[in-house]
Amino acid sequence: MKTHQLIWIFATLLAFVSCKKEAGDGGNSSIKGKITKELRVVLNNPGTAVGTFPAADEDVFIIYGDHISPDDRVQTNYDGEYEFLYLRPGKYKVYAFSKDTNAVAVPWDEDHMTVLQELEITDGNQQVIADDMMIYDAN
Repeated sequence: MKTHQLIWIFATLLAFVSCKKEAGDGGNSSIKGKITKELRVVLNNPGTAVGTFPAADEDVFIIYGDHISPDDRVQTNYDGEYEFLYLRPGKYKVYAFSKDTNAVAVPWDEDHMTVLQELEITDGNQQVIADDMMIYDAN
């Protein structure tokens, strides 16, 4: 009887330890950052910049681990700040869309120059601060 109980306890512990959770929601960590928008008269000419300001009400997306599609989306606040809460340790991609400053975008896709950061949460209770991201728009 004792051998049977020890095997059962060992198997339970082994199953518990071997369950590795992947990047994603369900944790106690977060990623936060800020997006700034530069307004230009001519989109592909940095010399025509008329000012920068917080990018309010912009969509920010996050991809968990090796996923292909976005797993979540938040909007920036009035000051261009965003935060993804309740994340587990793992690798993440955070991105936003900007107007294309290369002057090669086709008319139906001018808003899809991707501004992306790859980040990693290494601890179960960590707040990762992303580098500021800059997006662009034209008058």
